[in-house]
Amino acid sequence: MRKMELALNDTLYNLPVEPEIGSQRLQTLLKEFPDLDSWEKRKECLREGLLTAMELNPLPVKLPIKPLHTGHISFEHYMVDNVAFECVPGLWVIGNLYKPVGGGASYPAMLIPHGHGKREPLEAAPRFLEKSQYLAAALAQIGVIVFAYDMFGFAESAYHVGTQVHNSSLAMSIQTWSSIRAVDFLLSLEDVDPERIAISGRSGGGTQSFLAAAVDERISISAPIDQVSCFFPGGCTCESGRPIHSQCGTLSNNVEIAAMAAPRPQLLISEGKDWTRTVPEVEFPYLQTIYGYYGKTDLVENAHFADEKHENTYNKRSAVIRYFAKQWDLDLELITDENGEFVETRFTFLTVEQLAVFPDKQLPEGALHSMEEIYEALCVKR
Repeated sequence: MRKMELALNDTLYNLPVEPEIGSQRLQTLLKEFPDLDSWEKRKECLREGLLTAMELNPLPVKLPIKPLHTGHISFEHYMVDNVAFECVPGLWVIGNLYKPVGGGASYPAMLIPHGHGKREPLEAAPRFLEKSQYLAAALAQIGVIVFAYDMFGFAESAYHVGTQVHNSSLAMSIQTWSSIRAVDFLLSLEDVDPERIAISGRSGGGTQSFLAAAVDERISISAPIDQVSCFFPGGCTCESGRPIHSQCGTLSNNVEIAAMAAPRPQLLISEGKDWTRTVPEVEFPYLQTIYGYYGKTDLVENAHFADEKHENTYNKRSAVIRYFAKQWDLDLELITDENGEFVETRFTFLTVEQLAVFPDKQLPEGALHSMEEIYEALCVKR
């Protein structure tokens, strides 16, 4: 089968296994790579393998970042811009930029890729949901610049080729490259501190988070939510549609990929009622061992919610905000009550009409409208 056909199919290369098998594989990895020297060589092989499996090796040519701003709303403590930019010619990364009000400061910045949910109508798509808006607005109010952007084939990204294209394995390549280019976008902003770039997404956004942190060391801190597992690789082709676990001899998994962020700070958020249920006993100790190779065991953390399901909950949002506030020494006063609890009503919910980057549902001239064109632009032209 030709490469393009492979990129456009819906095959799942990385399949779930029993938890015991996943745990055994982690122990095998520790035996084969028992120290910093062997791990560093393994990590370099993994990075090359990840990019090769996604047909991003070598990386596509980077266009100058020329963001298109189509809307702006200001509030007392934060503001929101509707923004898009091309990651390759004709392929747009579309989202909202939440910023603190003020000027002259150098702010930390965070990418928030979302997970799976409804792809349409727009008001039901993940970027527009109240919980998604709250997290971005809360972070902006305490001094973080946040870019929240669409998965490929979701919401306004679907204006390229529709929603079903998300089920192709090319989605993994597009989303990883979009995250790399989103880092470039953040770094193009004068008020962003280049030493404080983060990424944190939930579920499928968690996969995007640890993949981006693995291949882009400019991301200095990461917090994947509800996704890092030794036995479940992700159920969508955007997570498992490329053979990313079989490029370097001994079979890899998503926990080893998450470990590639070491020794950069990382928070794993997990829960008791999905595939992250074993994180405190299995995945987290593995990551502590890898971080220990650098003498940095304290830089990896786990917030586990044993009674929660695979959902976007108050406790998980709170854990993310507290973690980054601690890492960056940020004041939580604006978004908490007198007891230090988060008040999730201290933001303004915006409508689709207010947040849409392309309210007329038309992408700019030159936008790509077939998967063949997108594959050519992303994976062939270098």
